[in-house]
Amino acid sequence: MQQLAVICDLAAALFLAVCAIRGAGGRPLPALVPFLALGLGSAALAALLAAEPSFGGSLLILLAVGIGCTLGAAVALSASLARVPLFLTGLLILYAIVAILLAFAIVDRGSPFWQAGTGTGDIERLGAATVAMIAGCLVLGGGSVLLFRRVRAASAGEWFGGLRRLQAVSTAMTLLLAGVFLVTHSPLTFWLCAVTGVLAGALLVLPMGAKARWPLSVLLTGLCGLSTAALGFALASLVMITAGGLVAASMASVLADLARDAGRRPLLMLFYRQN
Repeated sequence: MQQLAVICDLAAALFLAVCAIRGAGGRPLPALVPFLALGLGSAALAALLAAEPSFGGSLLILLAVGIGCTLGAAVALSASLARVPLFLTGLLILYAIVAILLAFAIVDRGSPFWQAGTGTGDIERLGAATVAMIAGCLVLGGGSVLLFRRVRAASAGEWFGGLRRLQAVSTAMTLLLAGVFLVTHSPLTFWLCAVTGVLAGALLVLPMGAKARWPLSVLLTGLCGLSTAALGFALASLVMITAGGLVAASMASVLADLARDAGRRPLLMLFYRQN
């Protein structure tokens, strides 16, 4: 398994290097997405193989990869150009679910990830997995609202009193429960933190209008990159850290450019309604 993990790491590094070279050459973002996706997928597969799963577990991993690649390719090829944003939003939601479940597997002391001893200390592993879980929950909540609006062609509703307060309360509760989890290591606290994180992500996206969909997609993609980097730190995977950091930094740069073009600060783009 370690040999396969090394091969996947090398493949991920190769795909990410090609992505970086093409990006430096001025290629548009759609031309970089396939290489970036292959790099992230190879890095995630390497992290799974590094846990040395059983033979049955390895077969399940290969089966899941095959089914996922087949279904994803079939849907992508059959989707019209107008449906591509909807398809990508759905992929972000699926990734968020995987990140949350993987984060829980990392912090579960009975899981193979914990028993494998990935090289990081317990507190570092718990902290990184918690960051990955929070980022995944924000993507899950915000992406679900965004997906619903794209499916139903719904617009943002009017501001209602106390929405900003709810945003602040849900964010504060998420951070508070994350701190409690790091101290108590309670699975119940982990899932409560996940629930409040999903709520915070949904409340963040709820008041935003149609013009904010592109910045929101950039933000959610950046959070996926942050989650990948945090998972890589928890699993001691340099490739996952590099891949996630590359995605997060790229999306942060794009978001900053969008904010500059709109004449707003990035935080104002996130917390104020845009029509």
